Amino acid sequence: MKINGSNIDKIMGVYRKQGVQGKKPERVSGADGARKADRIELSAEAKDFQLALKALLQVPEVREGKVEDIKSRIRAGEYNVSAEEVADKIIEGLFIDKKV
Repeated sequence: MKINGSNIDKIMGVYRKQGVQGKKPERVSGADGARKADRIELSAEAKDFQLALKALLQVPEVREGKVEDIKSRIRAGEYNVSAEEVADKIIEGLFIDKKV
């Protein structure tokens, strides 16, 4: 049987004749009849995570002091990095990405 707009009215009419009505959801109340409020309780681990996240959000993404130091050393011609160190850091980064 296909149920479309016209059939729904007929079906609902049959249910009304039989006295069948949808059940309304019951309200949850406390012992004194007052409605209970929803509650949420965070675990200690979640609270620690929330605290760490808040601290992390306060740290700037770019360390301006370090950037300025490197810029001034580059301008003065005193900033030298070996290609081997750069390659080592790239490879180290690849292994760290795989662990995460």
